[in-house]
Amino acid sequence: MTTFSHSPHNSFAVRLRKIKLILIAILIITACNWNVTPTNSNVPTNTPSTSSTLSSQALSTHRIQVRNINGVAEFYDVVSGEKFVPRGMNYNRFLTSEDGRLNDNVLSTTRYDPDTVEKDFAAMRALGFNVVRIMLETCGSYINGCVTNASGRINPEYFANLADFLTRAKAHNLYVMVASNTLPDDGYWINATAALQDEQFESANNEFLNPMAVPIYVDYWESVIRAIIESGAPLDVIWAYELRQEHHFHWNYAPLNLSSGLITTANGLTYDMSLPDDKTRMVDQGLVYWADTIRDSIKALDPSALITVGFFVPNEPHPVRGVEDQRLVRTAYFMRNSSMDFIDLHHYAGNGVDDKQIWENFGLEGVNEIPIILGEHGAYYHWYATEDRAASAVMGLEVESCRVGFDGWLIWAWRGDESRDIWWANEGNGHIAEVVAPVIRPNPCEYGEFDFIRYNVALQATITASSAVDGAPAQNIADGTLNLWNASALSPQWVQLELAAPTDIESIVLTVAQDPPGASTHQLWVRQVGGELILVHTFDGITSEGEILTFTPDEPLANVDIVKVITTKLSNNLWPAWHEIEIFASMLP
Repeated sequence: MTTFSHSPHNSFAVRLRKIKLILIAILIITACNWNVTPTNSNVPTNTPSTSSTLSSQALSTHRIQVRNINGVAEFYDVVSGEKFVPRGMNYNRFLTSEDGRLNDNVLSTTRYDPDTVEKDFAAMRALGFNVVRIMLETCGSYINGCVTNASGRINPEYFANLADFLTRAKAHNLYVMVASNTLPDDGYWINATAALQDEQFESANNEFLNPMAVPIYVDYWESVIRAIIESGAPLDVIWAYELRQEHHFHWNYAPLNLSSGLITTANGLTYDMSLPDDKTRMVDQGLVYWADTIRDSIKALDPSALITVGFFVPNEPHPVRGVEDQRLVRTAYFMRNSSMDFIDLHHYAGNGVDDKQIWENFGLEGVNEIPIILGEHGAYYHWYATEDRAASAVMGLEVESCRVGFDGWLIWAWRGDESRDIWWANEGNGHIAEVVAPVIRPNPCEYGEFDFIRYNVALQATITASSAVDGAPAQNIADGTLNLWNASALSPQWVQLELAAPTDIESIVLTVAQDPPGASTHQLWVRQVGGELILVHTFDGITSEGEILTFTPDEPLANVDIVKVITTKLSNNLWPAWHEIEIFASMLP
């Protein structure tokens, strides 16, 4: 949804059985003893250990694991041996923090509310959900009672809250993904990596590629794992650790903004910045090295843990965000070459880009040997005007994602509290939670029947128009956004939707694109299979930008295969236009 070290204890190297892990440990020990003086005077120059020894408790096996059956990966429960299908919620508490900002305060030592967590977990489990995803560092700075304390180190009280959270989750048979957003604000690790920035490595690129910064990032994750173990948290309920919840590089920072020079990154390889292909290899190989290195260090401390990385949608080959977006997301190479146990991808319906193009951007074709989850999906207010339409879109995206092999689904999010930008699952009438609930809709790959759901069959229609200006084609009227179709001449003008199959239509909803307001006349024509186009309604009056026009017949119009909207009059010499034309049915044809 989005948009610093300790000395390992003496017995650490003894437990390492692989040369690769020993080398990693040596790198970390070396990094921890560098004489680095950060530019921020608040950062301590010494690096005391967060814990001299780990707890002597035996580490329990994480219950959810991954197996491969005939070349296809799946999650499974090691106790029952049954396939495990993750279906659940992201869990947040967006509240005003001590610093005055709206932050996620689920685990904050000043705002943690175990009673609310208990009630929410009971409600989730009653609906059949089995997984929850939380963020470690989204409560902001240490003054909010976040993951680090005033010295910039791990805050034990915060991890005591995490242990309580995990214990309650286990009591409700919920498995938890513990996700990292970034290195913690005001913490040792972010300042230590920032002090290493130079003309070759800047911003987050520095954290992922700099040979001196990556060991510091490794040390952060080791500190987190040690803190979780020392807290006494039940490890078997942890579904996975997510190294970065939405990983991305930045085009506008070094080394990606360089046009010349040689760069040697943390993996020991050197790349020529004058060659675009070298830059691509640098970020792809660098990301794999960063993630695999952290994974190995976590496995040394918690051997049965599953590890993942999350991503939002890449911006190519099909543009999803504007050219001004400087975030670079790379997933195709990573899915095929990293040692991650599974991959977490994020996509929200309603962004105006066809889902098939989204899957192409991710590079999903042929990825079978590693599970893929849709770790964030949901519905924004500015894309969906009503809760029922949002619920329909959420359910539709789950079904669509099944066709390309997704293995799990999590809604963003169960609750929003003071944040109001999205249709939260447990708020309003609870329709979002209802349409994805396993006890109500057991198969995430099939549509369910709900009295409040009406399906917009215009989304699958073939659309033509009498004319269109450049940049405002007829297809925009059924893309799920406020993009518009604009004719290239005065009225009369028309736009026609040929439905994918004959459909019983319950209503037609048109979103006006007209500025300034004025008189207009729009005719609705439909064709039923085997018949001719007939006029079923005329809108005649004063209309204005963003207005919603709705036609609901007394009885559904049966077996309709074409809907045509003809604008016969439009004042102020405007060329006819529509933001969206939606055609609703009680079930998919």
